[in-house]
Order: sequence, then C-alpha cells, then structure tokens
Amino acid sequence: MTLKNPVLVFIFFCLTINAHSQVEPTTQAEEKKVMVTTKDGSVVYGTFVERDDNSLVVKSMSLSTVVIPISEIEDIIYLRSNKLKDKKGFNIDYHNSTRYFIYPSGYGLKKGQSYYENVWIFWNSYAVGVSDNFTFSASSEIASLLFASQFPTLFLNGKFSIPFDEDKGAFGINLSFITIPGDDFQSYTFLSGSLTAGSRNHNVTLGMGGGFHVANGITDEVIPITLSFMTRVSSKLSFVSENWLIAQNDFNDFNGIVSAGLRIHFKETGNALNIGLVRPLDLDSSFIGIPLVSGTVKLK
Repeated sequence: MTLKNPVLVFIFFCLTINAHSQVEPTTQAEEKKVMVTTKDGSVVYGTFVERDDNSLVVKSMSLSTVVIPISEIEDIIYLRSNKLKDKKGFNIDYHNSTRYFIYPSGYGLKKGQSYYENVWIFWNSYAVGVSDNFTFSASSEIASLLFASQFPTLFLNGKFSIPFDEDKGAFGINLSFITIPGDDFQSYTFLSGSLTAGSRNHNVTLGMGGGFHVANGITDEVIPITLSFMTRVSSKLSFVSENWLIAQNDFNDFNGIVSAGLRIHFKETGNALNIGLVRPLDLDSSFIGIPLVSGTVKLK
C-alpha cells in the first residue's frame, strides 16, 4: 500500500485538535475572570471576589454580585485572560478555536477543558486539555467495524501550544499516529505545525507537515500545506475555510482541496455545529463539493 491512500484518510478524518489558560486563584484572584457551572446546569460568568469553605462570591456580568454555595458547584474555571468576550462583544469560544473543520489552529484547550466531536456520524473524537500548553485527542471511526469487519481507523494526537501575546496568535506542534483499516495492520505517524495569527474568534493559520510509515521509516512522498481562516460574523455564526495543497513525489505532483462553511454557535459557549462543503480540485468541474457536517459538545 502506498502512502497516497492513507493521506485521504489523513485529510478528511485527522488532525482534530492549546494556551491562554486555567489557573487556581492567586493573591490577585480578585482581578481574574471566572466561569462557574452549577449542578443544575447554570453557568455564571464574572469576576472572582472571594471564596471560603461554604461559598464562592462572583461579581456577575449581568446579575451583580452572586453568592454560590460550594455544595452547588459542579465546576470552576479561572481564566488567565481577563476577557470572556472579544472587542466586538462576541463570546470567545475556547473549545472550537482549537481547529477549523479538520486541521488544528495554533490555539488549544485550557487545562481541564474537554469536548466530544462527531463528524459524518461515523467519526468520533474526544479532546482534553492535559495542561495549559498540551492537548491530547483520540478519534476513531466505526464504519470499518460495521461494514468491513476490519480494525478501524484509530487516530491519536498530542498538541503542544505556545501562545503569543493576547489576541496575537499561537504556534502549535502536533504529533499524530494513525492506523489504516485493512487485513494487514498498517500505521503512520505525522508531524505538523500550525502558525496562527489573530485572536481566537478571528484568525488565519498556515500549516505544514510530513509523515512516515511506522514500519518503513520517513518518506517525503506527501507534504500537506494548509491555509485556513475563521472569523466571527455574529454572536451565532462564524465563517470557516480550510484549504489544502498536497505536494507529492518530491514536489513534482500537486493536488488541492478547498472548503468553506459556517460554524453555528449555541447558547452555551463551546457547543457548535459545523456545516460546509469540501471540494477536491481534481474532480470534474460540475461537481460542487462533498458535504461536511460535524458537531461539538463541550464536556468541561
């Protein structure tokens, strides 16, 4: 099996997914923004005031001062960034800013944040912020098990993120491992980088990577180069575009893939639905594109 077939899997199913971040309150905690989730599902955003053994006091952005019993708190996230909204007043989506449709941005999850993502029904992903600068994700599909009785595609990814000054961007390094369905077990490893300029809501990312066959070693047969961008156009919608240039055979052959669509943000920040079209450029000109639908559910 050549590396060409695994690359198609790599393009359409890989690279989900790190870090402004979460910290415990310090002596300057009164200046920190906090997101509190209660056991009944309510979420309170505001400025940390004080905390004792029985309660947490938050100066809410809309409800003035709120006293929340510790026994009613499900989760507390202290944000190192002082901003829960961007300059246009839109909520900052920390979960979905980590990637476009497939390819990752330089941003990542905060420590303890996590989400579940489903792509095309059959592809399932889970990502968690292990630390402020490291995110781990695991993904797999079930089609191989249901229809071919083969070992399914399995994708593991570790991402180390280095943030720039606030709202300036971030750089991410991704190390990925993927298995290919088949009677003979084959696996590949990819190393890629994401240089992101801009804020979490409005940014552009240049990405590049390479891979090697775990059994046969490094290969330069395929070099994927990506240019992606997203921008928040309203409180509910973001425009997302992800575009690939794939160099093969020592840069003698090139293939391209373009995509564009919308990210629909739900009331609870972190939950979103992606709807787009993906079009390989070498297909017939009458072909518009392959629909892409994915959904993200914030777990923490």
